[in-house]
Amino acid sequence: DMEFIQFHPTTLYVAGASRALITEAVRGEGAHLIDKNGVRFMPEYHPDAELAPRDVVSRAIVEQIRKTHFTHVFLDVRHLDAQKFRERFPSLARLTEQFDINPAKDPIPIHPAMHYIIGGVDADHLGRTSLPGLYAVGEASCSGLHGANRLASNSLLEGLVYGARAGADAAGEAKKSAISFPLSLDHRIPPSTKTELDVSDVRNSLRSVMWRNVGIERDGDRLTETREIIAFWSRYVMDKTFNPADIGPETAIAGWELQNMLTVAFLISTAAYTRTESRGAHYRTDHPQREDEHWRLHLLWRRPMETPIPEPID
Repeated sequence: DMEFIQFHPTTLYVAGASRALITEAVRGEGAHLIDKNGVRFMPEYHPDAELAPRDVVSRAIVEQIRKTHFTHVFLDVRHLDAQKFRERFPSLARLTEQFDINPAKDPIPIHPAMHYIIGGVDADHLGRTSLPGLYAVGEASCSGLHGANRLASNSLLEGLVYGARAGADAAGEAKKSAISFPLSLDHRIPPSTKTELDVSDVRNSLRSVMWRNVGIERDGDRLTETREIIAFWSRYVMDKTFNPADIGPETAIAGWELQNMLTVAFLISTAAYTRTESRGAHYRTDHPQREDEHWRLHLLWRRPMETPIPEPID
């Protein structure tokens, strides 16, 4: 289910700064979303306005940004009691102060950002995967708890419930298993015959391509372009070993991370291309409707597959 990527609608948007998440509890307290002209726009998109599901709010923000030809929108709390706001959201108050934003007088600049991967390593109710001894919980796993669109605050299910279950089961298995020390895989990898690319440049470009083409809104043409770009980069990156002894630990780690990023980007973009419908957090502008007849199923990957296989929902 790697096509299901959740975007959080409200992260602080300050150029050059990290995208700090602003909890939707702020909207629950009555905050409004306004555009650069001061227009409250969410009532146009959904009856629940700012309290609509995350994917709806994120798409509405992107559409409003497009309409107004601006870089972001704003979270407006100026009509709320300033003292109550500071008491209710002290961390947000401190965060805005760092950038000289006074929420009592200034709308808070915000923009959607990638938040949660709903898909992941297929795991059962104890966190067990298809590989004996390998457990996956939390954002690394696909437990099926969230369907196609995770609700707010459900991270406790993953961290506490599944974490405890997986830990207990793994501890029990560890008592039965002998300790083994597998050999290094380096000797199995043939020397690279391709030229080298700048790891940092490819990493930044990959992030840009994924946001532009595989973000909140997707379509077949952009997904095809993304898959072609990823395939090109992969030819020059995936056959490298990035040996720390030769290039240093920091450079090696950056190389390994890029290989992982390319792998995940391939899985996400290909799954999104394959699912020709819109469902939950996956939205295709060229296939905007949900189609239960054909797509009420999981998309499952297994090495060495190049495309996912459908798995009916139990």
